Amino acid sequence: MNPNELPQDIQDAARSLADAILADSQARAYQSAVQTFEDDPQAVALEKRFMDLYADLIARQQKGEILSQQDMAPFHTLRSEYYAHPLIVARNDALGAFKPLLADTAEQISIQLGLDFTELAHAA
Repeated sequence: MNPNELPQDIQDAARSLADAILADSQARAYQSAVQTFEDDPQAVALEKRFMDLYADLIARQQKGEILSQQDMAPFHTLRSEYYAHPLIVARNDALGAFKPLLADTAEQISIQLGLDFTELAHAA
């Protein structure tokens, strides 16, 4: 369903909710951490290399290939570098601090609607 097809009061309520979430200090901290990460070409390139290698290994496994320790060694090295990068750590920590607000918001919406909002959102 196109959001513009929703009744105006629902659209207004959704905008108000979005504004309230974005005004929260945890949301602002997460947005800032994401922007700082995205402004660093080395951090972005590291994440891309990590995600590409991970996807390649998964694809190989799904094709039935048995991966050796030698195959996995570059992944383990890159994973350690990735999870130790300060901008990635900061972004992940900020997301971890922001997630409870999102979960609480989804729970409150579910209570008001009388259905599981998270499940409904995933189905959309």
